[in-house]
Amino acid sequence: MGATVGQIGKVLGLHVVGIAGGPEKCSHVVDTLGFDACIDYKAEGFPDALKAAVPEGIDIYYENVGGAVFDAVMPLLNTLARIPVCGLISQYNATSLPDGPDRLSLLMGTILRKRMTLRGFIVFDDFGHLYTEFAEQMGAWVSDGKVKYREEMIQGLERAPEAFIGLLEGEAFGKRVVKLRD
Repeated sequence: MGATVGQIGKVLGLHVVGIAGGPEKCSHVVDTLGFDACIDYKAEGFPDALKAAVPEGIDIYYENVGGAVFDAVMPLLNTLARIPVCGLISQYNATSLPDGPDRLSLLMGTILRKRMTLRGFIVFDDFGHLYTEFAEQMGAWVSDGKVKYREEMIQGLERAPEAFIGLLEGEAFGKRVVKLRD
């Protein structure tokens, strides 16, 4: 999702900084997808590297991860920042609350002081009525080479559980698809 959202941002003329896990993924984000920068969240000094990549702060942060990534993003959010929340993959396997202090009051105070907009959404529940328009526009951007995608094909339904677990563990590179049969 983030790869697509970032490419749409570039098409619309925004400065886009991606966050990915590992040098290979970050290279792909910059060299193939055309982002202005990509920061490796697994690398030492991630919060400082992110801060250096966004010297003017962050106006729009597409949230799909949560956890330590959001902890690094939060102090960099500008006044009136917008945060569409589509997922929190870092929390999907959680069996307890995260370690450390409760950060909810910090988040709420930041939202208040900076007058930010935080909005959760479920794509088809909230925007399904716009799908035809989106598909036409996205199809044109893909055809024109403005938006690129990468698929990782996993063969066989019997491999679906391991494919899903790998997705949650950050092993996927692009859109992970399970092909049922030839």
